[in-house]
Amino acid sequence: MDSSSYNKYLSVIKTANDMTDKDRAKEILRNVQAEMVSKYGLSDSDVEYLIKKFRYYV
Repeated sequence: MDSSSYNKYLSVIKTANDMTDKDRAKEILRNVQAEMVSKYGLSDSDVEYLIKKFRYYV
């Protein structure tokens, strides 16, 4: 994963984690996870690290 994509995903994850609407945050995190896994796969170390940053289990 290039640094631009990494920073984009990290920013979205941080924003979702800070949301007060828990259901909306989970929806956003699910979408982020699906996109990262489809583009880079679960074996990518950046994907693994970013998923660990999720505040909510999705």
